[in-house]
Amino acid sequence: MKKLSEKARSTGDRRRLLNEHRPMPAPAGHLPLYVGEEQRRFIVPTSFLSHPLFKILLEMAYLEYGFDQESGLSVPCDVSVFEEVVGAIEGGRGMFDVRRLTGVVS
Repeated sequence: MKKLSEKARSTGDRRRLLNEHRPMPAPAGHLPLYVGEEQRRFIVPTSFLSHPLFKILLEMAYLEYGFDQESGLSVPCDVSVFEEVVGAIEGGRGMFDVRRLTGVVS
């Protein structure tokens, strides 16, 4: 998490991955997501949509909320878990225990 936040501070593009305090339209090639019970807003690249970990998040969103989400795409996982998924996707290391998404491992 610390490495992700350091990258975000040092690179303008990475800043979009962090929580935005005022909703703004997502730039081209990105989409907004609302994560966790607190519905924290993240802007992520659309390229994430094809990543296997991200596909699991989308499946979870579908199972929890269906396709008809009027206020934006919500992802039903903890913000900290979502941030770890983003880190794994960005780093390309695949160092993430998928069971954390399903709540099997805490």
